Amino acid sequence: MQKAIVSEKMKRLAFFLSGEHPTLPVSEVIGAIEAEGFSYEIDEKLDQVLILKTKADPTDISRRLGMCHWIGEHFCTCPSEELMKCIGSSDLVDFLPQSETIAVRVKRIKKYSPRVDTQGLSKKIADKLLEEINYSVDLESPDNEIVCLLTEEKCVLTVIRKRIDREFLNERKPSKRPSVHPSTMQPNLARALVNIARTSKNERFLDPFCGVGGILIEAGLIGANTIGADINSELLQGAEKNLSQLKIKDYDLRICDARELEIEKVDAIATDPPYGRQASTGGSELNELYKSTFPALARFLKSGKYLCITAPSEINLEKLTKNQPFDLEEKHQNQVHKSLTREIYVFKRE
Repeated sequence: MQKAIVSEKMKRLAFFLSGEHPTLPVSEVIGAIEAEGFSYEIDEKLDQVLILKTKADPTDISRRLGMCHWIGEHFCTCPSEELMKCIGSSDLVDFLPQSETIAVRVKRIKKYSPRVDTQGLSKKIADKLLEEINYSVDLESPDNEIVCLLTEEKCVLTVIRKRIDREFLNERKPSKRPSVHPSTMQPNLARALVNIARTSKNERFLDPFCGVGGILIEAGLIGANTIGADINSELLQGAEKNLSQLKIKDYDLRICDARELEIEKVDAIATDPPYGRQASTGGSELNELYKSTFPALARFLKSGKYLCITAPSEINLEKLTKNQPFDLEEKHQNQVHKSLTREIYVFKRE
């Protein structure tokens, strides 16, 4: 007798984004979901909030993200004056187990909905739920934390499912590593690049300009088999110390020019090539460095896979890759400091 296949229903998830960058957090969530092998349907993008449908496990996605506070189950989005009606027509009460405790909180994002009394609205939501079921309230350590986010003059009602461990992000800041270099990327941004490159566990990941290993660390923590190259042996020694500190063991470091690297094809590339005052390009002019590197990157990367690469704003990578087998998927801007704007390009290998 043939067993029936039951299709798992898509979950409607709300992501409370960090707000550290206007566009990267959304792209990171999408990249992380695809890296886990799932599809998605975006329902709504609001300031610091992304709502989408997916079958991806919130726990698995939460372990990956660097630019997000938490992931919640989404129940409704509406103007504040319609919230009680929306709660009544939602399945929030059915979702909350009667035997578990609840807490209700209202979070104002930036200065949206200034006339809404957040404490008063929290009480109204709690009273509405307690009309239906006599839940026990626990404000300190609830089983279910119901949060209403105020953004763009709307209320987004969710129940938190997984928080992102942002304390661990702080613990691995470059200044706290054995080997420090001034141009090293912060872990939240490095993690975002790794996710946007669709880096998957147990797959081959490459950073051909790895320096002291900031991006390699984030790929290694996800569980990728990491490969790093750099022409500077001292920087590579620093990368080894930094990877070892975080007990990352599956890595391969090569002292060589990225353009002369010889490796089997990889599944993802994320890299921050040397530019700016504190970086060394080994004597190459920046424009020439990028132009001569792209044929090597095309050689390394499998078809259909992603490359996430940075460049200073004066270097136009879209123009430089015109005759290369790459399709530009996204482009983001990131202000490094007053005199340097970093462009973040996402290419897909043809």
